[in-house]
Amino acid sequence: MSSKTSVSGGQPPRPSVPMKVIVCSLPRTGTSSMKLALEQLGIHDVYHMTTYVDSPDDYKLWEAAIKAKKEGKNLTRAQWDQLLKECQAVVDAPGGYFAVELSEVYPEAKVIILNRDPEKWYVSISNTVQKVIKLRASVEYLEWFLRPWMPTQGSAIIRLGNLIAKSGVGLGSYNKKETLDFFHGYFADCRARIPAERYIEFKVQDGWDPLCKHLGIQAPGEQTKNGWVQAPFPRVNDTDAFGDRVKAVQSRVLGQIGKNMASQALVLVGLASVFGYWRGAVDVKPFW
Repeated sequence: MSSKTSVSGGQPPRPSVPMKVIVCSLPRTGTSSMKLALEQLGIHDVYHMTTYVDSPDDYKLWEAAIKAKKEGKNLTRAQWDQLLKECQAVVDAPGGYFAVELSEVYPEAKVIILNRDPEKWYVSISNTVQKVIKLRASVEYLEWFLRPWMPTQGSAIIRLGNLIAKSGVGLGSYNKKETLDFFHGYFADCRARIPAERYIEFKVQDGWDPLCKHLGIQAPGEQTKNGWVQAPFPRVNDTDAFGDRVKAVQSRVLGQIGKNMASQALVLVGLASVFGYWRGAVDVKPFW
């Protein structure tokens, strides 16, 4: 456990499920591919941004984690256990921002530093996540205006995005140098604070062999008449996947807002314009 001061908490302990893998990762570094790869290796309940989207009640503890980090503190293991529940791995935002803290809380877990070419990463992040972050002021206002009808999921997503953007995480800057400085600083901090024997440097292009050697797990595949054939490493176009997820969440949230407003017999004036503004402003284009 870290020697840093911990935030008090009385949550129940983690179920008897080991934390196996912590992935030092930022959005757009191949996190969707890594999630699928870990699942193919039998490591299930991987906490990814998509997990948070479907678990809006987690917001309070992520808020506490961000506040603690800004103060040079860490959550207790009991709090992390409560937040991560039965997850055996953590990758992508928001968990990736706390890779160092998680590696201290779960010393038994193996660590992967999931890196990517910085220039390609910047093109990807500026065409996806930063487009959404740029809208946070107007979206924050819309969340306030529509709060009486906003479903918990929509409110939690908007609030976490605003919290991250304001927390000094680094993705809230629209300056290329500042964004890349954050990228390099994040990975440098992981390397400096996590013992070298606990982690490997990895890119999704490296494939199964180094990953499976580090984790001590056989690569997936099948026995054929010509011998063992290794399964291809999963490759997900993160930009396309991000755009699809954004549109799916927007449709779900806005649809629920409409239902909630209609159920209270209120006129749906402006809903179509809100929908068009929010959807049209986040025009995610593939860059591959």
